[in-house]
Amino acid sequence: MASEDARYRQSSQFRLWSFSPAQLAAAREKANILAQSSIAARLASTPNTSAPTSNANTPDRDGTPSLPEFLTPAEEATMVSFYVSELLRAGDHAEVGEVVKATGAAFFRRFYITNSIMTYPPQEMLIVSLFFACKAEGIFPRIGDFVSKFGRDRPDEILAGEYLLCQGIRFAFDVKHPFRALKGASMELRRLGDIEEQRINAAERRAREILNFSPLITDAYFHYTPSQIMLAALSLADRGLAERLISHTFHYVAPPTDSGPGTPMAIGDAPTTRRELKIEDKEAIIGSQIRDKVLGTVEACRDMLAKELPERREHWSNKAVFKAQIQPIRKKLAKCRDPDRYNLVELQRARREQAGNRSDSEEDEPEDNGRSLEKDAAVFGDALPRDTKRRKVVKTEDPFGPPL
Repeated sequence: MASEDARYRQSSQFRLWSFSPAQLAAAREKANILAQSSIAARLASTPNTSAPTSNANTPDRDGTPSLPEFLTPAEEATMVSFYVSELLRAGDHAEVGEVVKATGAAFFRRFYITNSIMTYPPQEMLIVSLFFACKAEGIFPRIGDFVSKFGRDRPDEILAGEYLLCQGIRFAFDVKHPFRALKGASMELRRLGDIEEQRINAAERRAREILNFSPLITDAYFHYTPSQIMLAALSLADRGLAERLISHTFHYVAPPTDSGPGTPMAIGDAPTTRRELKIEDKEAIIGSQIRDKVLGTVEACRDMLAKELPERREHWSNKAVFKAQIQPIRKKLAKCRDPDRYNLVELQRARREQAGNRSDSEEDEPEDNGRSLEKDAAVFGDALPRDTKRRKVVKTEDPFGPPL
């Protein structure tokens, strides 16, 4: 029987979007470096159209345009967290459910692992992520009504970023959340029978508040499984209940072993019977060693969530914090953003025109059977030799048989 962990390892969330802290930092740094190099090349080849107060693309004394100061990976991470908080506020304004908001936040954070906010506008992509999260969770709002909730009247601003978002998240639309795990944990605690109902309800409410904010602002979804995130949130709400649940789940202790006949097995011996294999499987799944490992992992996740508790929701919208931390980075971003890709509507139009011109040129190209055969040979190999003994087919014969 496959364990829940084994089934989770087959999901796209684990295979494509689970990283160690070092791997995640390296991916963000790589995206930042690639964005800097591509933007620098575009700014160098673009005439100066910036405002007089901007230093972007201003020629030096030798005539070469000077490059702006680019954002660092740490500054990009700060801006991503800020825009995730804005996405959650937008979800509250649009009156979507907690799962839709969590899915939208996951899409947004995934997109900006391999893409830079200097390349694509985060204020547009957060609305795109929220709208596409509705469809990913089986809710299909009218796009005109959706954009009108944010004071917009151009649905093409959302549609222009949808396929771009799908490419950025590698078409992995399934996001597994810890909300159902929390409900199951509450049912399991009630089943124990010796815990007050009021205590369980209070812990569940607090843990749900944490799950609706803390793992979405942090990188918890990239480092931990949904069940580990749930246990960490429950530990922040009531550490005693979380430890009780873990101890109850991973409770198995293997029976004592001796060398007599009919006993399970001696230490160091290989399992030979079905009973011995069953004991070994239980020890590997719900034994004390796994319990200690889970406790350590939950404690590490708990420390990460504790940095962004729900009380910090007002921190990101505080005017003093915005002026001191966010506004300076936004000013740098205004000078170093990609001139060709920051307008999603124009980017989509340019790509469509480029694709149309390419198809027109292919249609206008004269047929050259010899060149076509050479292209086919380059891909599929040389043509097969003709079989001289092949049976000749009469041209008048209908391959589908006589008419009905």
